[in-house]
This record gives sequence, C-alpha cells and structure tokens, in this order.
Amino acid sequence: MDLAEPARRVSPATADMAEAVKSVRDDDEYRVEEAQESDEALGVAPANSVDPAVPLDDPMKFAPVKQLNEKHRDEAMDVPLSKLRQSPSGVSFESPVGITKGLQMTWIRLCCPCLFDERDFVSYGEILRYVAIQDHTCFVYTEASDSNPLYTIPLETLKPVKENPRKPHKRSITVSPMANTNLQGEALQTVLLLDDLGHLAFQFTFDSGSNGDLADQFLQVVQDVNLAAKAQDKNRKNSVV
Repeated sequence: MDLAEPARRVSPATADMAEAVKSVRDDDEYRVEEAQESDEALGVAPANSVDPAVPLDDPMKFAPVKQLNEKHRDEAMDVPLSKLRQSPSGVSFESPVGITKGLQMTWIRLCCPCLFDERDFVSYGEILRYVAIQDHTCFVYTEASDSNPLYTIPLETLKPVKENPRKPHKRSITVSPMANTNLQGEALQTVLLLDDLGHLAFQFTFDSGSNGDLADQFLQVVQDVNLAAKAQDKNRKNSVV
C-alpha cells in the first residue's frame, strides 16, 4: 500500500512591522511618557461620619390625604343596568350582542380595492358588548356589570333590517366566518341599522345558539321605536299648526 510522504518541516512564520506603524512609533508626537509619581502630600482628609438614615415614622404625615380622600366620581351620576331596569320606563330589550360600525372606507380601499379581500371579518368575541334599550335609546356596555355605558345610540331614525348571510350588505363585516367560507357562523344572526340615506350605521350580531329569537326581538323593538318616534313627530307638527 503506497502512502504519501509526510510534509516537510517548515520554519516558524514571521511578520514585519508595517511601515505606517513604524512611522508612528518613531514619531515624537505620538510618544507616551511614563507617569511620574508625586511625593507631595495631597492633604485629603477622610469624610466625616454621619448618623444612619432613619425613615419617617408615618409616611402619610406628608401625603396629600385630603386630595386622596376626595371623591373623584359621583356615583349618583352612574347609569348601571340596575338603574335602567328600576326606572319608570324600564328596559324593553337587553342582551349580549356583537356590535360594529361595519366596513370603514378609506381612500386606499377606494383607490386600490384589489389590495383587500372581498369582505372583512372579525371574531364575535372581539366585538361582544351588552346592550339595553330604554325608550328611544340603546345603551351599550362592555359588560352587564359596568357602572356606565361606553356610549349610547339614538334609535329613532335608524331602520332595522335583518341581513341575509348569503347576500350580505356591501359595507357589513362577516362575524366569525365558518371554515373555508366567508359566511358568518350558522348560530349567528345579524341585524343592520340603516340611516335615512340607506347607509350602514351599526351592525348588531346575535348568538342565537341560546335564544334563537334574540335578533327578531331586537328587530321588533327598534321598529316600535321608529313608529313611536314618527307618531311623536306627527303630533308635534299638528300641535304647531
């Protein structure tokens, strides 16, 4: 068996100092002189000892107690659900519901619609709120236990329309779509609130799994509000004449 001969022994590698380094080493401008130790007394005395720090016996002594004890919210002005229920008008409808204002058109969406999907979608839990209707107003809470609503929606001029999930409104949003489709979940029913011009103002999506009549009940209540508002407006005009 023929083997290659071992490599020959070579001398250690050497390197010469670069010319630029040599010029710096030989230049007096860059030469560093050795530090000289001074024999002179510096006359520095050690710091005087002090008493240890002692915390205040009562931290609240200097705290703004008066301002801290002030009431920053008048509970008498709160509007919880319990107050609505106990009022003479009572509550004509209340339920958890998903609320959205539908698709918000921007100039990018108007100019370049090809950049976006055919329909937007959102999960039901993301838009879930709790609503209560009293007289002509819909009170929207984050949860039923809230002390005040997030906002209110006047219903007098909003027309309720039950949406067909297979022929949805062009500005509505698909809520919790089913797999491989852009149709909303089978257990969800949507009621659209349209303004006088037919534009989508609000979209209410109900989970009919526990109560299949919620959407129809809401639709009927809002229709009654519309009729009552028209009657009041007619009476007002007649009284003026």
